[in-house]
Amino acid sequence: MRLPKALHAELEKAAENAGLTVNGEMVFRLQHDPRRESAQAVLGEIEKRDTSIADSLRKQNAALWNIVDRADGVLERVVEAMAQVKPGSDAATLKREVEFARELIEAMKAHR
Repeated sequence: MRLPKALHAELEKAAENAGLTVNGEMVFRLQHDPRRESAQAVLGEIEKRDTSIADSLRKQNAALWNIVDRADGVLERVVEAMAQVKPGSDAATLKREVEFARELIEAMKAHR
């Protein structure tokens, strides 16, 4: 059988690594569906990338929740500091907005 030089060199190297003759390597390859092995390699690569992406998203999510928790703590102190605000004043409107922001954060935390 005539083979391209590059393919023959590949077969020789693979046969040597496997402890086979070149003929044995060719028979082995013909008996095994190379598409299945290629598909498994591709699926393995996809799985590695999916795992990497999921880990990255978990880290980003944790970082964002740390920011939300910190902001909630700051807003809590702001509300406490505004305890003496007179109703109807501009500060009272701001206090209501801050309280509303804290309510939104609490609603978000239910989906953590």
